[in-house]
Amino acid sequence: MRLTVFLCLLMSVCLLADVDALGQSEEKKACAFNIAGMWRSEATSDTNPVFYGFGHDARVTVFGHVPDVMPNEFEMMASVGYKLDNPTTPRRIEFTATRGTDMFREGKTSLEIVQYSDDSFTTLDTESGSQLRWDRVQTRRYFLTFAVRSGQAQPDGAAFAMWTKLDGRKTEIEALGVQLAKDAKGKTAPVFAPVPAQLYSEFTAEGEKEPEVMMRIELTEAEFERSHKVFEAWAEFARIAKLPHKDHYLNGMEFLKSAAENLNLCDEKLKLQTTDGAAAARNPHQQTLEYVRMMKKKNDDLHITDRNFPTDWRPTLLPGN
Repeated sequence: MRLTVFLCLLMSVCLLADVDALGQSEEKKACAFNIAGMWRSEATSDTNPVFYGFGHDARVTVFGHVPDVMPNEFEMMASVGYKLDNPTTPRRIEFTATRGTDMFREGKTSLEIVQYSDDSFTTLDTESGSQLRWDRVQTRRYFLTFAVRSGQAQPDGAAFAMWTKLDGRKTEIEALGVQLAKDAKGKTAPVFAPVPAQLYSEFTAEGEKEPEVMMRIELTEAEFERSHKVFEAWAEFARIAKLPHKDHYLNGMEFLKSAAENLNLCDEKLKLQTTDGAAAARNPHQQTLEYVRMMKKKNDDLHITDRNFPTDWRPTLLPGN
C-alpha cells in the first residue's frame, strides 16, 4: 500500500512537466512553459534598454537599465497585468494597462504566441502582422549536485542531492537525502530527511579522497524549477512517512534517480546510468555510490569543477545583452 501511494504521488509530479507543446512534433516531448522571470524583447535597443519582469502574480514590471547595478536595483518604469490563455501550453497572451506605455497601449493588448521554449517565445500581433521575439535574461544561476560518501571506517554514510541558487548577493542551498543521525536513544542510523548545512557544506567543494563522489551540473532556470519539484515531492514523502522502502539507502537511490531522470523530460540533458535492482537491494549504499560515480563519468563534460564554479558571479546585465 505504501509503495502504491508513493508511486501515484510521484507520477502526479512528473506528469506536470510532460505535456504537448505548441509547434512541436508529436515525437518530441516538451515541458510546460514557464514565463516567470526577467525577459528582453527585440523592441528594445541599446539606446533604450528595457527589461520585463514577469511575476507569478499576473503582473509584468517594466524596468529601465541602470549601469553597473544588479537587476534587482533597476529602475521600475511601469507595471501592467498579463494573462496567458493556458499557463503551461499558451497560445495567446493578453496585457492590460491602466495607462499606456511605449510597449503597451492603454487597455488590453492581445498577442498570439506562435513559438516558445524554456528561454524564448515569439508573439504575433494579428492586426499588424508583426512578430516579436522575447528572450529570457539571466538574473540567477542554478546548480544541481549529487553527492555520496562511504568508506571502511564509516560503512554507511551520506547520499543526497542539493539545489544551489546564486543571485549575486547570497547563495541559497537546499539538500535532501540519506544521512546518519542519532535517534532518541542515541543510536546512530541512516535517515532520509533534509540535509543540514553542516553536512552539505562539506560537499560544496569537491572531495579529494575516496570514497566520496560529487557531480555538479548547471541548470537553466526552467530546468531548476522542474527538478525542484522532485525535491518538494520527496521532502513531503519523508515528512508524512510515505517513503517507498524501509531501507533508507534504497530511498536515496530512488530519489537520486528521480532527480536525474527529471532532467531528461524535455531533452537529453544527462546520459543516464542504468541500475541493477537486485544488487541495489543487497547493498543499496554501495550501489548508490557506484551510480553517482558512473553518472559523473558519463557526463564529465557537464561537471562543474571547483575551479569553474562562479563563486563571485554577479548578474549585471549590459544594454545589448
